[in-house]
Amino acid sequence: MGTIVVDSFDEIARLERLAPEGQQVMLRVTPGIEPSTHSYIQTGQVDSKFGFGLDDVQRAIDALGKLNLVGLHAHIGSQISELGVYEKLAEVLGAIGDYPKLNLGGGLGIAYTHEDEPPAVDEYVEALLKNVPGDVTVLCEPGRSLVGNAGVTIYTVGTVKEIPGVRTYVSVNGGMSDNLRPMLYGAKYEADIADRLGGDKLATVAGMHCESGDILIRDVALDDPHPGDVLVIPATGAYGHSMANNYNAIPRPPVIFCRDGQARVVVRRETYEDLAARDAL
Repeated sequence: MGTIVVDSFDEIARLERLAPEGQQVMLRVTPGIEPSTHSYIQTGQVDSKFGFGLDDVQRAIDALGKLNLVGLHAHIGSQISELGVYEKLAEVLGAIGDYPKLNLGGGLGIAYTHEDEPPAVDEYVEALLKNVPGDVTVLCEPGRSLVGNAGVTIYTVGTVKEIPGVRTYVSVNGGMSDNLRPMLYGAKYEADIADRLGGDKLATVAGMHCESGDILIRDVALDDPHPGDVLVIPATGAYGHSMANNYNAIPRPPVIFCRDGQARVVVRRETYEDLAARDAL
């Protein structure tokens, strides 16, 4: 039968009508915690579209009827590097009542740039457990911390355009169709020419789409980029392919797994025939 996380009074009413007697549910709570991350990926603040505010939790519990409440769920955001917010989250949920399960969400950040210093996984786990009784099962959603650093995105440089005294643009055969994060909420990345790491040529990596905002990275140091070079952006294993889109009817790129010197296609390159397959002629 599984467990369903309920997020609103509408969902409770719907489950009361449709779910079997005793359906297990967890209540998603909005704990009023704002971690230091972009506002677009904060999910636990008071003004959030997610979950029940603390003042509504008891009313939600009373409304469950035939549903079986087995625990509480919360998620405060993504790309978080501070641990105190998780300790606070466990404290807030624990104060609501004694439940056998607490899901403390995810959000542990990874290093996208040299300046990023995310906590170690064991430190993250310690923070999750610090304020939770030993007999409570603690769940978490590690997300990008599992897969983010496992992926890189490989582009081909199409053109290098220097605007004297202003900026050098390095344009690649991708952009907001394969990585929307920089455009959505200013996510920062680094890059290198694949066979010439480092460098001192300050450049802006631009996508190929018809938008001035299609910028993947501003002001990254590259080694003398030229058309035809292969440019690599690391740490794209999370929220890259999963957020890829067909902006301007651009087919999505393939996904290649590499191990021990061997490579294999796990998601094939999209074709124009794929894009047209749903057209009703």
